[in-house]
Amino acid sequence: MRDLLALLTDEETLNLPTNCVITKAYFDTQGTDETVFHGVEYKGNHISVCMSNTSGTLWVNLLQLTRPLQIRETPKVDDSLKRISFTKDEIIQFVEDVNDRNRIHREVPYIVPGLLILEYLWMHMINSNTKVGMSIRFLSPMLANDCVSIERQREGNVLVGALDDMILFKARLYDEHRTN
Repeated sequence: MRDLLALLTDEETLNLPTNCVITKAYFDTQGTDETVFHGVEYKGNHISVCMSNTSGTLWVNLLQLTRPLQIRETPKVDDSLKRISFTKDEIIQFVEDVNDRNRIHREVPYIVPGLLILEYLWMHMINSNTKVGMSIRFLSPMLANDCVSIERQREGNVLVGALDDMILFKARLYDEHRTN
């Protein structure tokens, strides 16, 4: 999956603006034998990208920022049983692996890349043998060292990531392939 994620941030492939945040992403295990860019669409400050390779297909909706993000500076930590957290080093390693140049991931307070969350949930929080896809909608940024609790809803097909009563993201799991 990570090689597909790296295509999104590759300067020579898509050359997308670096001042974007992901608002929604969908990953599906149905891919293509070769790398294929199905489309890049610009509508004002919104960008939609669809691409696939042997690891699967990725649809991403981006929002190009027109002003600096207002971001809290202190991570939240709790002791929930089902939780995820990423250190600054894990964030830096991911953005280096995928060549993500967006400063919000490389400077304090180190915002966790949305695709790192997608990758982690796919690899560690679901049984990917029975699921073929996952969409995720980001509502608020996750910071380095935040301990985000994961609640399963709707018979385990929805994962909600929250800090206290603030929902950061919602992920939906799919049993059948989607076209978007």
